[in-house]
Amino acid sequence: MKRIIISVIIFSLCLSGAVFELFSVSRSVNGCLEEIGTIDRLVDQNELSEAEQRCRELEDRWSETSRKIDAVLIHDYVDQIGISVAQMKAYIENGSKGMYFSSSEAAKKALESIKDSEYPVAENIL
Repeated sequence: MKRIIISVIIFSLCLSGAVFELFSVSRSVNGCLEEIGTIDRLVDQNELSEAEQRCRELEDRWSETSRKIDAVLIHDYVDQIGISVAQMKAYIENGSKGMYFSSSEAAKKALESIKDSEYPVAENIL
């Protein structure tokens, strides 16, 4: 009986850790996706100075978030997202809207991939 109780406790701890990881990663990624959407709208409206400032804030936020994500995940897209955000900022500074939106889409796809890889579906478990 003691082994069953210990096993249930260990299973509960593992399950709660997995749920915490799922929600924390999803929340961080969703926040970054929303911020990129806001920056996209600012660039589209030619408010480049505000977009540049928000992109700098996103870059700082992503550097903090990427450390947390790297601690709980092994994912190839984490570095690529940082590079894409830095490119976004550089393209805003240069006024290159087309290249900005290309980097923005790359960052969004990589963020979605990280989020999707955390969902508890059979493909991710196996």
